[in-house]
Amino acid sequence: MFLALGGFAASPAEAQAEDAPTDSVRSLVSGGLSREFILHRPANADPGPLPLVIALHGALQPAGMMQRYLDLDAIADREGFIVAYPKGMNLLWNDGRSSIAGFIPLLHKRDDGRFVLDVLDTLVAEGIADPSRAYLMGFSNGGFLTAYVACNYADRFQAYATMMMTVPVGYTESCRPSKPVPILLMNGTYDPIVPMFGRPTPGARLMSADATAALFARLGGCAAPDISSAPQARITRWNNCAPGAAVAYYEIAGGHQPPAQSTDAADALASVLLGPRRSGLDAPEEIWSFFKRFGGTPAAEIATAAPAAAAPVAATSNTRAAAPARTATPARPILREPTTLANAWQGIVPEADTRDAGTSAPTAFAAAEATPALHRPLAPGAPLPLQAGFGQDGFVQAGAGQAVPPATATRLAQVPLPPPSPLRARAASAQ
Repeated sequence: MFLALGGFAASPAEAQAEDAPTDSVRSLVSGGLSREFILHRPANADPGPLPLVIALHGALQPAGMMQRYLDLDAIADREGFIVAYPKGMNLLWNDGRSSIAGFIPLLHKRDDGRFVLDVLDTLVAEGIADPSRAYLMGFSNGGFLTAYVACNYADRFQAYATMMMTVPVGYTESCRPSKPVPILLMNGTYDPIVPMFGRPTPGARLMSADATAALFARLGGCAAPDISSAPQARITRWNNCAPGAAVAYYEIAGGHQPPAQSTDAADALASVLLGPRRSGLDAPEEIWSFFKRFGGTPAAEIATAAPAAAAPVAATSNTRAAAPARTATPARPILREPTTLANAWQGIVPEADTRDAGTSAPTAFAAAEATPALHRPLAPGAPLPLQAGFGQDGFVQAGAGQAVPPATATRLAQVPLPPPSPLRARAASAQ
């Protein structure tokens, strides 16, 4: 890197370089550890603090690969915001499941939620990022960490987005945002890594994707949602919520890959392990369109505002009838620092009944809560509940422009059994 000396006019080539997008690797100390993140600044950036999107990569996915794979930078250059791509230690995040990335016991303490906040604080302190227009998004392992931050540090970001993530069952009790949370969620109906019907992982049993969206809608005091279709997707939007809250839930007829405007051979190769990547709907475009609806409070007001009370959003005033009080079956606490592979599974408990207590009337979340068994383990050959309303084209229509209600569109498919292993047969004959 060359340093420009004052007193000399920049050449046309140098001026053009100054107008080009720039990427740099930054470092900071978080929790006593040296951590890094990639910072992307848009071309022709306005002077002063800019909106900030922090994007968290998936497990075993380098931050630079996430940057190229997501193609968020092109939107940042067009819209004028900066993007930070933090780097997880050993390409993994401690994401709130009492294990690293949901499969490695948490043997060494590290607070990745704190690291995300430190990235934000560093860029704000340097005058690069506008704290009133800061947003957090994550894919897979990074999506779990995004949900953890939304539950525990809701006031630090104006909106959140997760891709291919469902929250642990324990979040029904432990997720208590300090303010209404605008959040967008995307899940793939053919996702083999984070199935939409949920599954157990070390440290936590995961909810279904429907129940995850319903949880955030309930926390936001939302009324009944609107359902619409998009290419290879169905979108459920809760916009009639407590002031400042909103939930958008995208069911993508694809795998463990965010949808993109177009796909290529690399996406097809990845689909062998991750399931298909759909084209026609672009994840970063949808996420930024959602993000920019929120935020914009002058930074001076944020600095002088009193801290929000750490109370459930349901306790805040809401002119739209609040959800009735709920009772949940007590669950064993999740072990926060497992020390062996055996006790890393402590805390995987059956999900509590998510239906509203004290009433038999359907609620705004009836469609999502009517199938609590979706996230329980399935026996080999058992019927697999598919996402309501999906057909071969990814969306079922009841008529011209009318969506089939999820409660009436549910259908079942038989889980295909894997072919018998030739090694297993050979071993049996050898005995």
